[in-house]
Amino acid sequence: MDSRGSFFMEKFKTLDELTKIDHKHLLMGQVFGSVLDLEMLHENLSKEVLNDEVPDEIKGQFNVARNMALFTYYLYALAPEVHLKTYTVIEHALRLKIQPQSRMSLAKMINHAVAQRWICDAGFRYLDTDEPGNEWCKSMVDIISKMRNLKAHGSSMLVPDCFLQVCVCTDFLNQLFPSNPVSEEK
Repeated sequence: MDSRGSFFMEKFKTLDELTKIDHKHLLMGQVFGSVLDLEMLHENLSKEVLNDEVPDEIKGQFNVARNMALFTYYLYALAPEVHLKTYTVIEHALRLKIQPQSRMSLAKMINHAVAQRWICDAGFRYLDTDEPGNEWCKSMVDIISKMRNLKAHGSSMLVPDCFLQVCVCTDFLNQLFPSNPVSEEK
């Protein structure tokens, strides 16, 4: 094995390494000029909140994804797993919302959600648009399915961040199960 292969290969952490920042964050800090801060990551993830109308089983799995994202501080390689978890949470939520009579693929369920206008580009806070065309949502039909499959069927690809992925998942779920205005008035 060449030196590059051993550099990128994940190693089993020693007990004293378990509660220390992953060295890859330190390397990324040298490239980008700042190192991931655990308190800031926790604060930002804490702000990702689901509507009351989101079913509890989805909220629980979403919290698993947020906890996994938090633990990327200690294990950088968890970031792709966070991406996969957000895709599976979205798929689970779609199944609950649609309640298909027969098996529906993830792509078909996203397409259905877009067609029903349950999700739209304007509902994703990181998109600066109010265009009615929903081009970004339409692109999710293929992208989310392909990315989920890539991660689920094996990949060593590291991703630079998983926080934005959690944010997109939040926005998707909150659109799928919108707030009830009556419950907000209480």
